[in-house]
Formats: sequence, C-alpha cells, structure tokens
Amino acid sequence: MHGDLKTRFFYTLGGDLEHYSQFGTQTSPRAGFSLYALRPRKGIFSGTRVVFNYGDAVREPSLTDQFYSLYNFLESNGGQSTVQQLHISPLAAPATRTYEGGVEQAFFSQRLIFRTNFFHNEYGRQIEYVGLDLIPELLPNLTAAEQKLLEQFLVANGAYEQSLNTEAYRALGVETTVESGIGRSLFFRGGYTYLDAVIQRSFSSDNEELIGITPSTFADTGIPIGSGSPLKGARPFRRAPHTGFFTASYAQKMLTASFTSAFVSRSDDSDFLGGYDLNGLNSLLLPNRNLDSGYAKLDLGASVKLLSWLSIYGQAENLTDNQHIAPIGYPSLPFNFHVGLRIELGKMSSR
Repeated sequence: MHGDLKTRFFYTLGGDLEHYSQFGTQTSPRAGFSLYALRPRKGIFSGTRVVFNYGDAVREPSLTDQFYSLYNFLESNGGQSTVQQLHISPLAAPATRTYEGGVEQAFFSQRLIFRTNFFHNEYGRQIEYVGLDLIPELLPNLTAAEQKLLEQFLVANGAYEQSLNTEAYRALGVETTVESGIGRSLFFRGGYTYLDAVIQRSFSSDNEELIGITPSTFADTGIPIGSGSPLKGARPFRRAPHTGFFTASYAQKMLTASFTSAFVSRSDDSDFLGGYDLNGLNSLLLPNRNLDSGYAKLDLGASVKLLSWLSIYGQAENLTDNQHIAPIGYPSLPFNFHVGLRIELGKMSSR
C-alpha cells in the first residue's frame, strides 16, 4: 500500500508472507516514507527531502548449506548430547532487520544533488562453518580411530566443514553520494560509505568455550584468532570499514564514454589454516585484523557509432593493474580489455 498527502508526504507499507517447506512461514514487513521539507524549485536551494525506511528480510540457505548442516550431522552420528549442550538447532533462514534515514538536498535548480543516509542493521542467524578439526570434541562418543575414519569419509565426499546458525552482528554507519551534470553531455557521481560492524555472537567465541576449547591463538602468543569465523567484538570478515566510488560519463549522438572507479579499505579475514601445519597446530594462522588488503579499481569504456546500424565499443578494466585478493583465495584479474561491434537490426518507430 502506498500513497501521499498533498504531494508532500509519501508513504509505503508492505510485506511478504512466504512459506518454505523446510523453514515454515516467514514474514518480511517493510515501511518507508519521504517528506519534502522544501519542494523542488529553481534557485540555489532547490529541494529538500527527508526519507526513512524500515524492513525485515530472510534469506533461504543454499542447498550446500542445508546438505552439510551440523545439526543433521550430529544427529546422524550420535552427537545428541552435543546438540543439547550447545543448543544447536536445525538450519534456519538467516534474518536481517534494517533501519535507514537521511536527507536529500538539491542545489542550483537540481544540477547538484547531495544525499546522506544513516543506517543501523541487525543480522541474526547468520550461517557459520565449523571445520572438521572439531569432530573429536563434537563427537566424544566415538573412539579416536572412528573419529579419524569419519573425518576421512567427510573429506572424500567434499564436506570440509559443517554449517549452522551461530553468527549475529550489527552494522551501523553513514553513506553519502553526490551527483551533478554539466550541460547535457557530462554527468558525475561519487560516494563514500563508513561501516562500523561488530560481531555480537559467533561459534568461535561462544560454543567452542562451552565444550572446553579456547579460540585458536597466533603462534602460541596468546593472541586469540578466529580461525574459521570472527570472534565476538571483532569485525565481520570481508566487511571493509571504508568504501567509495566515482563515476563520470559523457554522451553525445555519435560517442559515449564512461569512467568508473571503486575504492575499498583493508578488512578482517582468516587464512582458514587452523590446525593445518605439519604438527596439526595453529602456527600457520595470522591475526584477523586487516588481513585483506585495500585496493582501487579503475575502468574506462567508450562506444562510437560508425553507421546508423553499426557501433564499435571497447572496455579497459583495472587500468592501474592493481592486483589484490578479496577475499582470500580469489585473486583479481590484472589489467584487461575487450573490444567488439554492436549491430542494430530493424528501425524504431515512434508515434
């Protein structure tokens, strides 16, 4: 349902009611409004709008996550006592709750528009992955030989980790964008986002302690490290606190060109090597803080119309040849480019 009041106050109310065969019925309400404190007009201050949005959402886990559910694994292998002790439940749909509010201000007859939004998001029932090195502690009813055979069987079947809903974190911050046009051909847009995200609950910090395991430490220095998932109070993995972008485009009848750039600061991560050194210990682990390096990506593209039905285009990506790995294990492409022809068949009719 949506409507307005005197074309100044606009509102939207809605929601979803979805039934999943495995997770039951899930609801996703949402609401939003916008208020024109200053209606669009000509002049230096040419429009002020206040906005607010709220929403709940759920995400269905992937088939792989459902297939390798830790709950199902423990129930099938005599780990009922661990299920009860750690309050492990069947895999559920991760949930999100978002609050966002901000201001949009237009200048110079809307030739320059500035937006800023403050957000506070809560992420619950997020999926974490428990490595097979915890099998001896999760299945105390098995002998050492049985535990080893079970681990080898899981690895042979591609089950290097088990999934469960144990992570929760909040994310708050501010995002700003500025956009402007010069004449009818040039258009610019840029933005910056600051993210303050903190883990509120994780398997590494909570459940490992319940079964008598202390979180992994770096080279026996006592520095706690989240081997497979972040620790309580730390930042979520691969969530950079600072991100930004800038784009510019030029468009005329025969030529269009665009420049895009993205900038990302360093972020926390794990090398996921807990218990994988020669002695089965954690000497290969690195501190989670800022383990992923920051990077900048610059791209440039253009298209030239040769005939009414024929155009040539080109796109060059990663102009600075900035090689980075975000996340770990997935290196970026170096400088690359591609060119091609665009052929238009038929004529557009207008009435």
